[in-house]
Amino acid sequence: MKRTHSKSKTIFTIAILFACSLSLGITSAGQTKTVTDFSTPLIGTQWISVNDGVMGGVSEGSFRITENKTLEFFGTLSLENNGGFASIRSRSADLQLDGYDTLAVRVKGDGRTYNLNLRTSSSNASGSYRAAFKTQKNSWQQVRIPFKDFTYTAFGRRIAGTGALQANKIQSVGFTLSDKQAGPFLLEVDWIRAENGIKAVIETPEIQTQTASADKDIVDTAVAAGNFNTLVAAVKAAGLVDALKAKGPLTVFAPSDEAFAKLPQGTVASLLKPENRDTLIAILTYHVLPGEVLLGTRSSNTLQGQALTISTGGSSEVNGANVIASDIMASNGVIHVIDTVLMPPSKTQTAKEAALDVIQLAIQRGVPLFNAGQPSACAAIYEVAVESLLKSSTDALSDKDRSTLRKALADMREDQGPIEQAWTLRRALDRVSQSLS
Repeated sequence: MKRTHSKSKTIFTIAILFACSLSLGITSAGQTKTVTDFSTPLIGTQWISVNDGVMGGVSEGSFRITENKTLEFFGTLSLENNGGFASIRSRSADLQLDGYDTLAVRVKGDGRTYNLNLRTSSSNASGSYRAAFKTQKNSWQQVRIPFKDFTYTAFGRRIAGTGALQANKIQSVGFTLSDKQAGPFLLEVDWIRAENGIKAVIETPEIQTQTASADKDIVDTAVAAGNFNTLVAAVKAAGLVDALKAKGPLTVFAPSDEAFAKLPQGTVASLLKPENRDTLIAILTYHVLPGEVLLGTRSSNTLQGQALTISTGGSSEVNGANVIASDIMASNGVIHVIDTVLMPPSKTQTAKEAALDVIQLAIQRGVPLFNAGQPSACAAIYEVAVESLLKSSTDALSDKDRSTLRKALADMREDQGPIEQAWTLRRALDRVSQSLS
């Protein structure tokens, strides 16, 4: 007789892990603050454009709020008349960023290098703190730049002897293009936020561009990043490596090592044990969606079977977990990095699922007894299971199923030996299991 595993144990274990995470009050590490998103058209009144026309140039740069609730910075850069820059920035206001150490933006560019500009209460009219970042053509990416990496500039030149950027004095944020390449440009911005205490999976724009290359599949991208050691170990233990290296496309919400570290002590070690493989598979596949799902879209069910809730208002979340890096493209899909391990919610069993659990539990308990030379004990367990199904699973069983079980009981109670009794009941349970499935 074939050994089988019980779904009941998997569902019960998932429920316990989920309850533990709730009872411990697990929250995301660090802090984030939305500086601005573009969810309302009126936000455009809080921005202005400043181009090289103030110096005699003829570059054209402007902005608009799109139907997708993003900001587009667009125009044409010209090098005539010693010009060569276009910029937009928010109007001056106290952004209240004291205590934050990093600025993060989600952008989709055209492959050109832009500057992120911060103006403070002490900046002169032509001065700002600046940091450059290179965009990926037609791909969303998250760029994170610590405040300490911004340098003070005026007319595009670095000014020595100025103090470091002070977060509590930041009053305006903006973007500048001055890469000395004439021609049209387009930068789309989803949101801008300040962060504190969040260790970025991808630390700089340059590294992000390399990591986000679609030359590697999802598994190889995770290995190369170096921040997903626990996830990679879990994928291997669950036997899902080949599935995540398949052609796809797939979308993976990948918990970082720090996300796994927030689980109750001993949880990860327990999940990696062979006897908990079914539970581990359920949890991991709950992080995977079929198809390529970029943030800002709505998802369907996961490969585990239940749905995820994705929200993208200002900062992005999935089932309440913060997305700390998004739209990292791989050769067979896309990765979004999250700061919390997602636990599948407990399912309410249907009558058929409950009946299947009775059958599977009976077989799980009966097979070892039969193999150990105790067929009568095995037959007794099967008999109890059949009686239970006939009495308590009337809503799940068809007339044919009930007839199959009643006939098996009648046959086994004739002059049969214990081995034949066990097999008579087992065959009936297998037929009903197929019918229910």
